[in-house]
Amino acid sequence: EREEKFRLLADSMPQHIWTADTAGNLNYFNRSVYDYSGLTPEQISKDGWIQIVHPEEREANAAEWLKSVSSGNDFLFEHRFRRYDGEYRWQLSKAIPQRDAAGAIQMWVGTSNDIQEIKEQEQQKDFFISMASHELKTPITSIKGYVQILQSTYGKSEDAFLKKSLKVIDKQVLTLTRLISDLLDISKIKSGSLVLTKTEFEITAMMQEVVTQVQHINPDYLFSMSGNTAVVYADRERISQVLINLLTNAVKYSPNSKEIIIKSFIEDDQVVVSVHDTGIGINKIDQEKIFERFYRVEGKDERTYPGFGIGLFISSQIIQRHQGKISVTSEPGKGSAFYFSIPLIN
Repeated sequence: EREEKFRLLADSMPQHIWTADTAGNLNYFNRSVYDYSGLTPEQISKDGWIQIVHPEEREANAAEWLKSVSSGNDFLFEHRFRRYDGEYRWQLSKAIPQRDAAGAIQMWVGTSNDIQEIKEQEQQKDFFISMASHELKTPITSIKGYVQILQSTYGKSEDAFLKKSLKVIDKQVLTLTRLISDLLDISKIKSGSLVLTKTEFEITAMMQEVVTQVQHINPDYLFSMSGNTAVVYADRERISQVLINLLTNAVKYSPNSKEIIIKSFIEDDQVVVSVHDTGIGINKIDQEKIFERFYRVEGKDERTYPGFGIGLFISSQIIQRHQGKISVTSEPGKGSAFYFSIPLIN
C-alpha cells in the first residue's frame, strides 16, 4: 500500500523521479521519464536509462554516480536527456541515500529537473559579458594612455590637486582594466579557451615583482615576504595574476590592519605560496563557497567591500589547470590565510 501511494504521488509530478538499490542499479522510474523519453519500460530495462543521456556526458555521469554509490555521498550532476523528438535538454539530477536507524543505506531516491531555460540564460549572460568586455577594452586603453601623458606633462606641476586627481584616476583605470580582464577570463574559462603559456621560472623572483607592484599602488601597507628558492614550469603571467588577486583582496579586507605577510615553502614536491592578513576574516560557511563563480560573502560589510565575486573563481581555475590546489583558513575578526600550490619541476 505504501509503495502504491509512492508511485501515485511520483507519477503525478512533472519532475523525473527514479530510485536505485544499494548497488546503484536503477529499478524504478515515474511516468514522467517514459513520457519525456518516449521509451517503454521494456526498452529502458533492456538498454538502461543511460541511453537517454547525451553521449558527451555518459562517461562522466557513470563515474560520478559510481563515486556517490561507493562513498554514500549525495549525487549531483548536470547532463542532457534526449526527448522523444530527438532534442536534448539540460537536466539537474540529484539523488540522496535513504538510510535505516543504524545509518546503513537501504535505497537511493533521485530526481531530475529541466534546467534548459536556465542554461540558455547563462549562455546569453556569458555572451553579453564577453562582448561588453571586448568593447570596453579600447576606450579604457585610450583613457589610460591620456592619463599617462597628463602625468608626464604635469609631473612637476605645483598644482597638488591636479597631481593627486591624476593619480586617483590612474588607480581607478587600473582597477577597471583588471575587472575587464577578469570578465574576459570568465568567458574563456566557460568556453574552454583559457590557454596556458608555460615556461620555467623562479617563484620567489616572480613573487618579489608582484609584491613591488602591489606595494606601489598601496603605499600605506607593509608587505613582508620570505620564502624558499624554487623553479616551476608554469604560466608566469597567470600565476602572477593569482598572487595579485590574493594580495589585493588582503588589502581590501584589511582596512584597519596594514601588515600583509607573503611566504613560500616546499611541501610534497609542490611549492606553496601563502598570503596572510589580519583583516575582517571569513566565516566557515563562506570559506566553503568562496571559490565559486560570482559568489560573494553576504552580510553587513557587503556595501563596504564591493565586487563581483570572480577573482577567486578565476584564481582557482588557473591553479587547477596547473594541477595545483588553492585553499583558505580564516577566523572572523582575526584575518585570513590563502594558500596555493603548484608542482615543482621533476
